[in-house]
Amino acid sequence: MDPRQTQSISTPAEDEELLAAFETCVLVSVPLVLTSAVELGIIDLLAREGGASARLSPSQIVSRLGITNPDAPRTVDRMLRLLASFSYLSCTLDGDQRLYGIGPKSKYFVSSEAGSFAPLLRFLQHKTVINGWYGLQEAVKNGGSPFQNANAMSIFDCAMKDPAFSALLNNGMKAPTPLYMNKILDSYRGFEGAKTVADVGGGVGESLRLILNKFPHLRGINYDLPHVVKDAPAHPRMEHVGGDLSKSIPKADILFMKWLFHGRPDDFCKKLLKNCYEALPPNGKVVIFDPILPDYPETDAVSRNAFTSDMIMLGASPGGVDRTRKELEALALSAGFDKPRIPCRAYNMWVMELHKRK
Repeated sequence: MDPRQTQSISTPAEDEELLAAFETCVLVSVPLVLTSAVELGIIDLLAREGGASARLSPSQIVSRLGITNPDAPRTVDRMLRLLASFSYLSCTLDGDQRLYGIGPKSKYFVSSEAGSFAPLLRFLQHKTVINGWYGLQEAVKNGGSPFQNANAMSIFDCAMKDPAFSALLNNGMKAPTPLYMNKILDSYRGFEGAKTVADVGGGVGESLRLILNKFPHLRGINYDLPHVVKDAPAHPRMEHVGGDLSKSIPKADILFMKWLFHGRPDDFCKKLLKNCYEALPPNGKVVIFDPILPDYPETDAVSRNAFTSDMIMLGASPGGVDRTRKELEALALSAGFDKPRIPCRAYNMWVMELHKRK
């Protein structure tokens, strides 16, 4: 008899409430299992074997990955049926055997030059980052950054001291960039008419590379900490410049910031924007690509993503915080800019333009 046909003595409403609460206790298993599937090469293997149309058994997956542990097929099957239940993978039954392929969500975790969340997933599930959450209670009671409370250093100090961790952080920021930037650049025309653009806090230059490829009339400056830009790949119209964002900003017609503003406290952002104001020509502008929080905790997917992003900033970045439109407006006005203009949104990120007050 199918277990689902067994008489339930709990009502659907009771199931929904209690099981949602129980799922919260065990939900951590989903990103951790997905991380293992990514690192083992399972997701890329399924993508190579036909994506959503792939039909591989756990034994076939283990064999093609060269894993010799006799218990591996059973363990892999248990992992993948969980991911299939959460729509990361597709699953079909062949008799009593489950066959797996890429699902609606896992396509975003396939290694690809077109963008992937896999490196960001690996970074956020790294034991050092996870350990940072154990400093949250101390942050509530006594202040400070949860990450620093737990690890005795900031996430940026950790990156400077540990090249492997730094590479994981930089790749985690770089790899998803095409998913967002290509969508924005298909519609946003805000780079037209400029001659130069500087990506402030641009990491290894991935966003700027995409901007320059879309707008061949532009020349770019990728500006970040010296240890970040020293190994950044070359581009014929891009100059990599190392420096301190809090002290100076390169002069350019457009100053672009992606996933930077929300990673810093208000005092830093005010200083950063004042530096931007000084570096811009009269008709120049700042373009910020970041989340914007709704004033009320809405339950739609975009709002939940914004609030989750805010928690990542709380947990990892010292003083990092996502802001509402009113909070962003106050920071802009304090540095001499007009109210932000918000021309478009892509997924859970907004494009904001700051212009000098006339």
